[in-house]
Amino acid sequence: MKPVFLFIVVLIIALSVSGQEGLIIGKISFEGNKSIKASPLRDQMIMESNSWFKEKIMGKQPVIYTQSLYNQDINRLRIFYQMEGFLDVKFLAPNVKVNEKNKVELIVRIQEHEPVIISGITFEVDSALQLEKALLPREVRKMQLQMESEAEKIFRDESVNYDRRVISEVFYNRGYPYAKVESGLKVDTTENTAEINWNIDRGPLSYFGKTLVRGNERVPDKSILRQVNYEEGDLWSKKKIDQAQEQIYNQGNYRVASVRTELQANKQDTLPITITVREAPRWTTRFGVGYGREDKFRAYTDLQYLSFLTNTGRLNLFAKHSGLEPYNIYLKFSQPSFLFYFNTLTLNPYLLRQNEPGFQLDKRGFTVTFLQNFSKALSTSIGYIFEDVDNYTIHTTDSKDQTADETYYSKSGFSVGLVYNNSEPILDPVHGYVISMNTKTNDLFGQTEMPFVRVITEFKTYAGITRGVIMAMKVKMGGIVRTDEYDYIPPEERFFAGGSYSVRGWARSELGPKDELGIPVGGNSLLEGSAELRIDIGRKFKVSLFTDAGNVWENSFSYHLNDLHYSSGVGFHYKTPIGPAGLEFARPVFDSLTKWQIHFNIGHTF
Repeated sequence: MKPVFLFIVVLIIALSVSGQEGLIIGKISFEGNKSIKASPLRDQMIMESNSWFKEKIMGKQPVIYTQSLYNQDINRLRIFYQMEGFLDVKFLAPNVKVNEKNKVELIVRIQEHEPVIISGITFEVDSALQLEKALLPREVRKMQLQMESEAEKIFRDESVNYDRRVISEVFYNRGYPYAKVESGLKVDTTENTAEINWNIDRGPLSYFGKTLVRGNERVPDKSILRQVNYEEGDLWSKKKIDQAQEQIYNQGNYRVASVRTELQANKQDTLPITITVREAPRWTTRFGVGYGREDKFRAYTDLQYLSFLTNTGRLNLFAKHSGLEPYNIYLKFSQPSFLFYFNTLTLNPYLLRQNEPGFQLDKRGFTVTFLQNFSKALSTSIGYIFEDVDNYTIHTTDSKDQTADETYYSKSGFSVGLVYNNSEPILDPVHGYVISMNTKTNDLFGQTEMPFVRVITEFKTYAGITRGVIMAMKVKMGGIVRTDEYDYIPPEERFFAGGSYSVRGWARSELGPKDELGIPVGGNSLLEGSAELRIDIGRKFKVSLFTDAGNVWENSFSYHLNDLHYSSGVGFHYKTPIGPAGLEFARPVFDSLTKWQIHFNIGHTF
């Protein structure tokens, strides 16, 4: 009787859904998905709900409900659940009904059951060695910290595949380019557990052979080979191969730069390296236009000429116009590998007019900067700056300052900067952090006109709470001080707060000291902080909820936590190839000012 009963159930289900076939899908929801949120489940499905916004604004065609399409999606969901460790997942008959708009409302019913738990992880190298015999203790610890799979955690296919890459990378960087890493599983269906057994075949230890350069016409071999940080006969390392490729590409002279190891079928221990490049055109032009709430209409053009003066020198002529910068024109010469393969020299004369809420001025000057890219994450800079300034609007809160009435002055000094950025991906980070520090001096050596020291530091961090939900936080602190008996600081060096990239909810430069007319004059101390929850609400859209805090104070290195101003708001963002574009609505809280501010940004504010 049991087969007959099952046949009748299937027949009833088929008859119940046949009446809904051919109708537009109005809503899809899930029932029983306790461990996995609805958003990643929807991402696996072909079927999607219809809405006026999707149809009229995004131009998407509505999806028609069919039993065949439903079955395909259930298979996708089953595979996805099994890859997430839920091997016994079951999908019950769906709830399908037609609403008053004659659209299908579908409820996918899921029985997840218990996931498979990792009972243990073992390693075996060359069928005989324990991992501790093949690697140094620090290498073992670093590898285990990077791996996603852990005992007592849910078994996930994606984590196992990621761990395979992590383990392989360790042996590749130890001189084993032929290393093979395979995972074996011991599954206990009674206890619903799995033991992961990693089997590693290292292959022969290998060394760098000769390096051949191909595809270059304008740039000579020696200029390319200067970016290589290995020598013939050195122990082979994938890390050095990747670094060489990145450094060659970062010279800025190539559309394509590839560094490949020529692996041999008979697994020879000396491996030739081939560098293949495709040179970029000598002349290139970029331009763009846009509109922002603060800078209004903006436009720029960037003309680049390669192999200027030297084989790898670059010359850029850049011009920009916006409401905040009526003109910004500079000429920049860049010379990669000036002293070392990781070092770049830049010479940068410029003309600039600034129209800020607190000041208006013209600048003429130049910078000489040495940039050092020590790794993908770590970079530093050391530079010399010279400027002539015509200041058309002087505001000061100290009428006794003997230098406050100056409208023309020169500045010269040194700057030192450091940035460590391991956040990924670059345009829309989901994990990692950024630390940046910059110190600038003026007239500290020789005859002094207005000697000062300016320091600013910033810390940003990104953490995934769950899939599609990111917590981003930022803290920024700055201070500036004169080193003689006077107090006057040039307005363009002071700190201002408020605006799209500062404390949202206030207009640009609105926070901090003001003169008797209510015009911002800036201050000598800055403190800002932000916390933002970023939530994916589809493949292309995300919403953010944020709280900002900050203020500027007149005295140098003087911060008052009880004098911070706060704001909160919400943002709506659309994902683009150049970062999220969105509108943010914010207003002050705990403050007498309650006016909403609208901010438009390309890319996240931090």
